[in-house]
Amino acid sequence: MVLGDTVIHEDVFREIVKLVLEEVDGIYSYEPKNVLAPLLGEKSVKPATTIKWAAPDEENQEQVSFEIRLAVLYGAAIPQMATTIRREIAERVKSITGYDVPAVDVYITKLIRFDKERSTEEDDAKSTNHHQDEERAESGDGK
Repeated sequence: MVLGDTVIHEDVFREIVKLVLEEVDGIYSYEPKNVLAPLLGEKSVKPATTIKWAAPDEENQEQVSFEIRLAVLYGAAIPQMATTIRREIAERVKSITGYDVPAVDVYITKLIRFDKERSTEEDDAKSTNHHQDEERAESGDGK
């Protein structure tokens, strides 16, 4: 048997987490395409991963924990999503690297809603209908 060290860079762990998160429904991620976007006030929104290594004095040093911060879409089932994220990250990290994952902390930092245009249109429609109802009432044609 040939001896030697195997060192897995933290970028490998980040990539595993990134690939898992891409497969989970309900996670919001946005990266502006325009290089001037930050100057125009447009911000990227993407999951952030912090890796926590086992302390050097601990017996089992082949352990790694994660903190995941992410935005979710309104309506997503957050408890189920967090459970899926934890399970998938632990399983993939173990199968790919051999490292145990004792903890995956999931922080939901933002809730994203896309129905603002729809609610504005509905408000306009309600306002129009209300205005029409008032006109009917004034003309004595109200129901």
